[in-house]
Amino acid sequence: MNSLRLLGMCVVILSVIGCESGVITFPTPEPASVLIVNTSQNVPTVRVTMDSTINVDVTRGNASAYTAVAAGRPVTFFIGSPTTVYRDNLRYTLGGNGRVILFVRGDTTSLVEFRREIQDTVMPAGSTSSVIRFTHMAEKVDTAYFLEVWITGGPRLLPEEYEIGISSPVYHGIEPGTYSFEVRQSGTTNVLAVLPNVQITAGRSYMLYTYDAEPPTEDRISLKIF
Repeated sequence: MNSLRLLGMCVVILSVIGCESGVITFPTPEPASVLIVNTSQNVPTVRVTMDSTINVDVTRGNASAYTAVAAGRPVTFFIGSPTTVYRDNLRYTLGGNGRVILFVRGDTTSLVEFRREIQDTVMPAGSTSSVIRFTHMAEKVDTAYFLEVWITGGPRLLPEEYEIGISSPVYHGIEPGTYSFEVRQSGTTNVLAVLPNVQITAGRSYMLYTYDAEPPTEDRISLKIF
C-alpha cells in the first residue's frame, strides 16, 4: 500500500514539474519552394496569394520563379487576378525544402483551380545529364485530347500518352543538347505543336507543357518548357 502511495506521489510531482517547466519544442522546417504556371483559358495575369501575404503574378502561358513558402503548417492559397479572387478555400501543408509545381487551369465562367500538385526534383551536384517531364494542360481540344511527345526528326521522347490534365508519372533522363520537341495526336503522325531550338543543359530538371493557344480555339495548342 505504501509503495502504491509513493508511486502516486511521484506521478503527481512529475506531472506538476512537466506542466510548469517541461516544454517540448519542434524544429521549424526549412521553407518549401512553389512555382506557379498560368495555363488558364482566360486569365491574362493570374495572381496566387500564398500565406495571406505572398503575391505571385504570372502571365498566361508562362511560369513563375520558385517562391519560398512556409512549410510544416497549413498555408492558404488564393487564386485570382490582380483585382479579383476566384478561389479562396485552398490550403496546403508543404514539406520542408519541398519543390512544388502548381498549374492553374480552367476559365472564369466556370471554375479556376489548381491541377494536383507536382513534386519537382533536384539533380545531384555535378550531374552530367538532365531530366524532363511533360504535362498536358490544353483543354479546348478534340483530336488533341490524347497526345504523344516526340523529338522532331528523331525518336519518341516519352513512353506514355497523355490526356488532359495528366503529367508524366516520373521524370525521364535526357542528355544535354539542342532539341526540337513536338506533340502529336496519339497513334498518328499529326503534329499539333512544335517547340524548336530548346537548349538542354546538364544538371537540371525540365517541365514541358501544353496550353490553349490565344485565343482558345479547339485543337490550337501551344508548347512551352521551363
